[in-house]
Amino acid sequence: IKKIYYKYLLFVIICKNQYPMNNIPFSFDQRLDNEFLLSIYEGDAEHACMVFTQFIDMSPGLIRDIDESFTLGVVEPLRSKVHKLKPVFSFVGLTNLTKNAEVLEKKCKETSDINDIKGLYNELKNNYYQYFPIIEKELERLKKQINQEV
Repeated sequence: IKKIYYKYLLFVIICKNQYPMNNIPFSFDQRLDNEFLLSIYEGDAEHACMVFTQFIDMSPGLIRDIDESFTLGVVEPLRSKVHKLKPVFSFVGLTNLTKNAEVLEKKCKETSDINDIKGLYNELKNNYYQYFPIIEKELERLKKQINQEV
């Protein structure tokens, strides 16, 4: 997981610094943090498309790992995995999930009893599954937008 996370961050940094901006106007789904997305992608739909693709490919495995830690009842490994996934949510406009993850991570530091974090864990997991299809749709919209401009 650690390698995947760091590769993802490196991928984002490299893309941000090396790929030219194409400045295709794009408005993200209203349920996403548009202000944040516009600030990091600055109109570069191709860069956004690459990051959204990476999120779609990577996040299900990370969520499964978090779920496995919860099922095993081990709080510290769960906290560590949530910590790694937390910033990734923001890159696709899910800043509300970043905040959910922050609260869960903090609570994990305060307890060793898995039952103490059950509600926060379920909230994060349910929100993730609620928003994942939105991210998939946005990725498809980004791809269509890019193809129209080519």
